[in-house]
Amino acid sequence: MAWLWLLVLALPAPVLAGWKVAETAHFRVYSEGPQKRLVEQAALLEDFHRLLQDRTGRHPAAGAPRLDVFLVKNLQEATPWRKLGGNVAGFYRADRGRISVIAVDPGEGNDDLADTALGGQQILLHEYGHHFLLGTAGVAYPPWYVEGFAEYFSTARFRRDSIEIGRISGNRGVWLAGAEWLPMEKLLARTPALERHSESAMFYAQSWLLTHYLFRTPGMRDRLVAYLTATAAGADPVEAFRSHIDPDLQGFQQKLRRYLDETSFSRLPRTAGTPASVAVKPLPASAGSLLMRLVSMEHGLPESRTEAAREDVRARAAAAGPDALASRALALVELQNGNRAEARTLLDRLLVAEPDDPDLLRWRAMAAEDLAESQRFLDRAFDAAPNDWRTLHAYARLYQPARRPLPTHALDLLLRAHDLAPQVTEVVLDTAVALARANRLPEAANILEPLAWSPHGGPAAELAERLLMKARAGDRAGLLAEIAEQQERMQARMSSLRGAALSGASGRRQSR
Repeated sequence: MAWLWLLVLALPAPVLAGWKVAETAHFRVYSEGPQKRLVEQAALLEDFHRLLQDRTGRHPAAGAPRLDVFLVKNLQEATPWRKLGGNVAGFYRADRGRISVIAVDPGEGNDDLADTALGGQQILLHEYGHHFLLGTAGVAYPPWYVEGFAEYFSTARFRRDSIEIGRISGNRGVWLAGAEWLPMEKLLARTPALERHSESAMFYAQSWLLTHYLFRTPGMRDRLVAYLTATAAGADPVEAFRSHIDPDLQGFQQKLRRYLDETSFSRLPRTAGTPASVAVKPLPASAGSLLMRLVSMEHGLPESRTEAAREDVRARAAAAGPDALASRALALVELQNGNRAEARTLLDRLLVAEPDDPDLLRWRAMAAEDLAESQRFLDRAFDAAPNDWRTLHAYARLYQPARRPLPTHALDLLLRAHDLAPQVTEVVLDTAVALARANRLPEAANILEPLAWSPHGGPAAELAERLLMKARAGDRAGLLAEIAEQQERMQARMSSLRGAALSGASGRRQSR
């Protein structure tokens, strides 16, 4: 494992105050903390990426986007218009507008592992483990392995000359030592039924321990590979475990209990290698009040909060004064409120200064007056950034893949978007449906499977599982009927929301 020596561009560089972004080969890391700490954190993430590559032999698709990481002081303030639980230290979101990790800044010299609460650093590495596995595997894994993989690598410690992997976190250790264990059948299930917080906590803890055992116990790695190969081919994960790892599940759990007292970790050298650059630049002054609001809007706002967001953004932009970031936030909030004419005016002004900005061009396509204008702006966005998966996805959606077959060139662009961003639910579902319409059901099934098995997929995973069953059965008509039913439900919901919005607007006019 090679330590990435830091060459901060544009040296000698001043110490930058306020929000800054550090860009590396695979990350853009945003922080308002000290510049030195930001550079170290960006380099640590690059080393973590290389650690995962070295340990798995897997690499992201050529042209895959950098992951945006936001290190914040207060998570709730950084996620306006959404309520978070009080014990959340960070989270990962992959939506149609962006892919991000937002985590509490671990701070200088922070050591999460000694604490019984999960800290920002461990959450950050855990979520990147998910992002990496989804982006490089190309197959579905059982939920326990998805979480166990992320947990195992999330406890990595980065010293100046070494990297330690395999340590146990204080939080998981407390649960394993003092709580009731889940039966192996429940832990290994394709869709574990975790009804209480204690069961979810034990699922994470036991998944970590099981992964640790299979990664580090002599002779077990080959069995694990055989097991994962079988589950990827459609085998039931419980029966596959009996066939490839141990037929006696109760006896195996007793082995795990004994192993808990014997766990070890590895220390790898972190030595000088090929130099890598970390480029740091300041963000506009308005970033302090508007950056995380812009990020929240890019991820998508709850329908009930769009008007409140507009009032908030307008007030903050007026207080911050005119700069490019504030103008972007104003344009996007108008677009998300359906005020396309106002959004067009704001975006056209921004494009005078930045005519090749792919985000501005994509938003301008969304604000277009007609299909032809939308396509023209997406063409420009594609020319500016041919590997921007959001532009590729938006272009394919012009042809409404949920309703009709795509032309060959649009399907090719959608498949490329999926190659670049297989973590995004909307991309997965659109691509699978487009393949089904093209009568390519086996490919559709392969694309649906990771989402269908996702431990955090929610309703989208349930839909993917229903579509997957139909794709595997060769039931193209049934799959498309399921999609048509989902479309009808969505239209009914949107009509209901529009009606409620109009009623509320009428009430406000009368009250004035």
